Amino acid sequence: MKSESEHRQQMVAVGEKMYQRGYVAATDGNISVLLDGERMLITPSGVCLGEMGPEDLVIVDRQGRPAGTAQGSEDASQRPSSELPMHLEVYGQRPDVGAVIHAHPPLATAFTVAGISLAQCVIPEVVLTMGTIPTTQYATPSTEKGREAVRELIRTHDALILDRHGTLTVGPDLTGAYRKLEKVEHAAQVTLAARQLGNIRTLPPEEVRRLEAMRSQLGLGENVATCSQCGTCGRENGGSGLEATGELDEGVVDVVTEEILKVLGDLGMQW
Repeated sequence: MKSESEHRQQMVAVGEKMYQRGYVAATDGNISVLLDGERMLITPSGVCLGEMGPEDLVIVDRQGRPAGTAQGSEDASQRPSSELPMHLEVYGQRPDVGAVIHAHPPLATAFTVAGISLAQCVIPEVVLTMGTIPTTQYATPSTEKGREAVRELIRTHDALILDRHGTLTVGPDLTGAYRKLEKVEHAAQVTLAARQLGNIRTLPPEEVRRLEAMRSQLGLGENVATCSQCGTCGRENGGSGLEATGELDEGVVDVVTEEILKVLGDLGMQW
C-alpha cells in the first residue's frame, strides 16, 4: 500500500509523462487515485498536468466533497477537476478500480471526430488485455452528461474513447491505467497506418475465441468485453458469425502468445 505522499509523487510523475508524450495539452486531462475506501486524490481544475506539484492535488470523499487540504498546504480553495463526476461514476461502477486517467491523445480522439470506431478485433494484444475499445455517446465536457455517457460501457471495459473528448482508462493502480492509455493511442496509430496502407483485416472469429480463452486462463476476463460495438463476426447481436476477413496461420500462435505475455508484463499484470 502506498502512502498519500507516494501517491502524490506518482500522480505528478504520470502527469508529466502524459504532457511530454502529447497525451494532453495545456490544462487538458485529469487523474485520480483512491487513497482508501472513503477518500480520493484528484488533479485540480485549471492546472497543466505537466507543471503541477504534489501539493496541488486535491482530496475529496466518495461523494465529491472536500475531504482535507492539499498536503503541506493550508489552502483549501483549490478546486478538483471539473470532470470529478465522471471519476466518481467509474469508482461507483467498478469496485476493482483504484485509478482513473482521462487524457486527450490526438489520434484516438481524431478517430471519433472522423466517425471511425476502434472497437474491432484487430490487434491480438488489445483483444486480450482490453477487449475492444468502444466509443461513448457524445457528452458536453465537464457536465453530468459525462458520467452518464460512461456509465454502461465502463462496467465491461477498461478503456473507452469519449466522443470528441479523448480517452478514459482505468486500472487497479495508476501504472495499469496509464499503460492502457499508451495501448489505446498505439492501437490508434497502428489502425491509422493500416488504413493508409489498405484494408483493415480483423482477426478471424476462431482466433478471437482463442484469445478469450487465454484471457480467462490468465484471470483477466471479468471486466473485459470483446464484442461491444464491434459486430464484425456477428456475435454482438447473437449471430453465427461472418466470414473472416483474414486468415491466421496456426504457426504464428506461439509467437503471438509470447508477445502477449510481454505486453501483460508491461501492464504490470500477474498471471
